[in-house]
Amino acid sequence: MISTDGCNRSSPTLFAWSRACKRPEETLALGSGSCRDSAWLLVQVLRHLGLAARFVSGYLIQLVPDVKSLDGPSGTDIDFTDLHAWCEVFLPGAGWIGLDPTSGLFAGEGHIPVACSPQPSSASPITGTTEECECVFEHSMKIERVWEAPRVTKPYSDEQWSSIETLGHRIDDDLVSGDVRLTMGGEPTFVAIDDPDGAEWSTAAMGPTKRIRAADLFHRLRKEYAPHGLTHFGQGKWYPGEQLPRWSLNCLWRRDGQPVWKNPALYADENRDDGADAQLAGRFLRQLAERLGIDLKYVFPAYEDAFYYLWREHRLPVNVDPFDARLDDPLERSAWPRSSGRGWTG
Repeated sequence: MISTDGCNRSSPTLFAWSRACKRPEETLALGSGSCRDSAWLLVQVLRHLGLAARFVSGYLIQLVPDVKSLDGPSGTDIDFTDLHAWCEVFLPGAGWIGLDPTSGLFAGEGHIPVACSPQPSSASPITGTTEECECVFEHSMKIERVWEAPRVTKPYSDEQWSSIETLGHRIDDDLVSGDVRLTMGGEPTFVAIDDPDGAEWSTAAMGPTKRIRAADLFHRLRKEYAPHGLTHFGQGKWYPGEQLPRWSLNCLWRRDGQPVWKNPALYADENRDDGADAQLAGRFLRQLAERLGIDLKYVFPAYEDAFYYLWREHRLPVNVDPFDARLDDPLERSAWPRSSGRGWTG
């Protein structure tokens, strides 16, 4: 893509067709050219780098984006298609990959190839000679969307949503009349727009901003749907291979509208140090037990089971150092559970 971007910067596109494709030297000297000129220039660059490349002629379809771009040009204002040229490079293991030096990007679904050839002249749709005569040449290109499925970036219209909602209420009435009880579990996915490629939004269980974003979204939803609901942040799913369970942010409220929690100002803010510690937690539990009429003997501090871990360490082989686990090594990490319960030989 460095070569593609370089061709894009060194030869701005001129939207005027010349009779023939310029030689790469001319395109570089002028600092501009048509899409054919830029494509032919990139073909020569790739060949000089030792890569097989070919010239591609076809059509480019560009559609109006559903949403405006936040960090760059939004693109065309109307759907259109036009003649276009780009190039393809052969990469071992990947095949022919389209590169568009006009935009400095990879060729996408809007690039419709019609002809691929070693050089631009052999990609012409009409070749030959003709005598002097009257000639009239016209062409037109138009693109029309036949049908569009609703999608995240272009959801249902107000009329469609009204029809769906009406149908949903009819189905609800039928379920109620049939005494059918339904429950639903949902797991919507959220990805922060300011760091979409971060590990915390793709593979990592936690990250520097995930809890902050989650708590902010949680409280915004709570204020909308359950302003007097009970907030509970606790243990969620525990996936295989992870050391700790995921966090689960829950809001509990009554369907009859009666408040479960009357003072939202008492909710803890994770971004603020309120001075909560183990002593405060113990005092809270004792007062809660008294208020609920529970015997205080059931309120006691919980600690890590030190004796259990001492027993586990004692079972390790004599030639294993528990402080040198080398957990960064995948093989060592996978072998550790298998070796912790039996001796090693050798």
